Amino acid sequence: MRGETTEKREANSSESGGEGEEGKESRLKLNVSSRQIIIFLIEFMSVSVVFLCIWYYIGEFYQCVIFFFAKNILIAMGYTQLQISAVRLSHAYLVNFNLVPLFALAIATPKMPLKSRIEMLAVGIPLIFLLHVFDLVAHFPMYFYGSEIAKLVVYSIGVGNVAMPFVIWFVFFVKKFY
Repeated sequence: MRGETTEKREANSSESGGEGEEGKESRLKLNVSSRQIIIFLIEFMSVSVVFLCIWYYIGEFYQCVIFFFAKNILIAMGYTQLQISAVRLSHAYLVNFNLVPLFALAIATPKMPLKSRIEMLAVGIPLIFLLHVFDLVAHFPMYFYGSEIAKLVVYSIGVGNVAMPFVIWFVFFVKKFY
């Protein structure tokens, strides 16, 4: 019984190992040991802690830049300076820290070429920045007018913001194998 299973696996692997479209599926083989995964996770967590400490000091500037762009969009949408100034953003930068895992993943991922790391950050930073701006903008119609559509946007962006660094990393990590 056990020998039959092994023979079937070997037959299936020899059939799908050819070139062309069938072979693409079998190319994404990660020869990674559990030790390498643990080292990666420890390195990722260590780099994240370092960047989170740095974020504590530069995050306020980042939040000001987000608010600058959001403010211009809100004015174009017809909000008054009084409405915009009603939002208090002191220490809000501690919420928008998902650039931290993006940088940590770019640094801690083993065997990722420097070019891929730079591309990952070049795509990820503006994308996450835009999500932060749109998130702030969407809060205004949600709070001032009780808009259900704005509420859906805010909640969706909230979930997307948490996942975005890991989605970007996964896309660039998998791209390395193709």
